[in-house]
Amino acid sequence: MSARLEKLFRRTPGQRRTAFALMLAGIIVVPLAIAGLVSGALASADDRLDAVPAIVVNNDEMVTATLPDGSEQMILAGRQLVTELTGPDTAGFAWTISNSEHAAAALASGEAYAVLTIPSDFSAAINSLSGAEPTQADLQITTDDAHAYLAGSAAQSVGEAMTSSFGRAITTQYLTAFYSGIAEMGSSLGTAADGATTLSSGVGTLAGGLDALSTGAGTAASGAAELADGASGLAGGASGLAGGVREYSTGVDGIASGLATLNSSAAGLTQLSDGVKAYTQGINGAVGQLNPYLDQGMAALGALMPSLTPEQQQAAQGALQAMGGVQAGINQLVGSGDELAAQTATAIGGVQGGIGQLAAGAAQLSGGSDGLRSGADSLAGGASELAGGASELAGGIAQLADGAGASASGAHQLHDGASELATGLGDGAEQASALAGSDPQATAEVIAEPVGVSLERENAISSIGQIIGMVFVPVGLWIGALVIFLLMRPVTALALGSTASTGRIVARGLLRGFAIAAAQALVVVALLHTALGVSWAALPATLGFSLLMAAAFVAVHHFLVTAWGRTGIVVSLVLLALQLTSAGGLYPVEILAAPFQLISPILPLTWAVQGMQAIVAGVGGGAVGTPALVLAVFALLGALGSLAVVARRRGARSFAFALAQS
Repeated sequence: MSARLEKLFRRTPGQRRTAFALMLAGIIVVPLAIAGLVSGALASADDRLDAVPAIVVNNDEMVTATLPDGSEQMILAGRQLVTELTGPDTAGFAWTISNSEHAAAALASGEAYAVLTIPSDFSAAINSLSGAEPTQADLQITTDDAHAYLAGSAAQSVGEAMTSSFGRAITTQYLTAFYSGIAEMGSSLGTAADGATTLSSGVGTLAGGLDALSTGAGTAASGAAELADGASGLAGGASGLAGGVREYSTGVDGIASGLATLNSSAAGLTQLSDGVKAYTQGINGAVGQLNPYLDQGMAALGALMPSLTPEQQQAAQGALQAMGGVQAGINQLVGSGDELAAQTATAIGGVQGGIGQLAAGAAQLSGGSDGLRSGADSLAGGASELAGGASELAGGIAQLADGAGASASGAHQLHDGASELATGLGDGAEQASALAGSDPQATAEVIAEPVGVSLERENAISSIGQIIGMVFVPVGLWIGALVIFLLMRPVTALALGSTASTGRIVARGLLRGFAIAAAQALVVVALLHTALGVSWAALPATLGFSLLMAAAFVAVHHFLVTAWGRTGIVVSLVLLALQLTSAGGLYPVEILAAPFQLISPILPLTWAVQGMQAIVAGVGGGAVGTPALVLAVFALLGALGSLAVVARRRGARSFAFALAQS
């Protein structure tokens, strides 16, 4: 019976060829399918960072800045950053706005992969860039390695790009204000330059005044030369005066000599009384001879009168009167010779006395008139020439005064220009004083990078071994389950044909597989703690969760192989590739293509990686409990699926196997 049944169910050669062809096709297609799944899932990962959920918390406080013109401006740098982050054209994460409490809860639950916190002094730090002590504005990005390890690195890159872009904008604003200040300083320096120009103009005017002063000095020199010429003329006049005085002295000497002769001749008048008759006879001849001398003497004395002193004039007047008397007497004598004879003695005595006085006065006049006339004439001539030179000198001094006035005006302009220059330079110095006392190197560093970002990784996974452990422990257990059912049939034909219950048959296969998988879990957990650096404190969690993973994966593979036989192994390989790309852990699933994001929550490896990652990161509670519950559901579904398949297959054919073995 058994031989007939074996022959009945033996495959034909055609069937064997078909099976071989399918197996060969599977061998060829499976690697291509795996590669296609991986490339399809991650092909657009670089372009999907903006789908990764992240939260920005704005704790910034507004500050008020005073502008150079005295007006006040509100600074809300935090709001500006939030506006840029949440704008439609912003590259990076999908930023939403929230508060600190909600952000922390979302990060812990995995709803958000990063939280950007803007501190309360952010605007104050931005405003400090224009002061003497600029401070870098610090941002903080917080990630949680318990959900996506590479999210921290991505957040760091996004944060650096963000701060670079925003810092560039802040630097642009700072440089704009800086160059505006430079322009204002340039304007002030321009004013100073204008003042310097005015100063230069004033100096030019001063130079012109000095030129005029020089010209006046030249004119004064010319006047001095003319004064010298006047002095020469004065000397010539003095020389002419000396000649006139000499002539005058000669005349006075002649008069004095004649008077002296007259005085000596008067001595013979005593004989007049004896020779009256002879006198009478010769009086007419004597009078004719004497009158010219008297006229000449009287004329000379009359000419000298204006230049004589009062005493001399009095003496000369007496002499003139005497001479007039003499002349009258002579004339009377001529008229009355007899009376003349009687009065001769008396008259001659008076004549002799008058002639003596006249001779003495004439002699005195002759002695002093030379010096007097010479000094007076020289003084008059010198004074006249001196007046001319003084007039010329006065003209030169007037021009000198005009030049001095122009110099004074230029000095005033010089003062005004210097004042404008001082004011302009003072304004420029006041604007530059904002940088006084600042540290140039520190200021340059802050201006070059005005906004900094610090990354804080919560539940940090600190070693490569931990990263390998959180991913490859689940993957290793999946592959281990695959190998178990590659080498061991979950349900034999004998079991199908036996009288054992379906539940018992399925349970037997699951328990056999789980026993081996549990041993695998022990091995990988030991490796996790010894070689990969996971703390031994987490051993209960890692061991318990690994055993749960082993049970779930055994149940899934039991179902796959029970339902599709060897094809189930191929399906497992394809699922492995699909789950490796869709599970996340290392990166946010939001960067995957939409179909992979859709199927990620329904794949067991997703939850296995998530739970193991939470354990390695040191997170407990719901972060581990939820994946454990989901894996338990997968284990239950796998067992129920296997139970349904075995129950369906146990029919007439199974009974025939059982009869053949009996």
